[in-house]
Amino acid sequence: MSGLTNIAKSAVLSLLKLDEEQLYEQLGILAWAIAEDPSNAGSFELPLAYNEEMMGPREDLREFGQRLFRRWNVETYKLICGDDIRDMIDRRELIVAFGENDVAVAAALSTLLVTHVGLAPSLAVVVASLVIKRFSSPGHEQFCKVWKRKLRKYE
Repeated sequence: MSGLTNIAKSAVLSLLKLDEEQLYEQLGILAWAIAEDPSNAGSFELPLAYNEEMMGPREDLREFGQRLFRRWNVETYKLICGDDIRDMIDRRELIVAFGENDVAVAAALSTLLVTHVGLAPSLAVVVASLVIKRFSSPGHEQFCKVWKRKLRKYE
């Protein structure tokens, strides 16, 4: 497991305890915080708390988080389940993680989102946690089949 993946694990552990709505809200909060101060993007840790006075209603943040997730959903699918030879080497760590547990998969996916898609670490751990919450199924192949069926709904 890479060093980045180990660093992402602690954030993923806490995020996987949240439900999907809370994860979308967290994504909105982080995107808002990064817009206010770009230094919030550089860490896998999630120290930010919701502040209605500064950030506005939770519903708006949640909706914003859902829109952001939809943008990254297809690219993330291609990275995990695609057949681009350039991604194959890095995908191996992710496939091995499927044999461990959801935390290992989300942490490995977080690092791939940072290194291949260019997501900020703080956003990558939330996106990876959402992917695991929404599409998790035992094994890489089954995971991709379930996700592909759900992707068609967005087309």
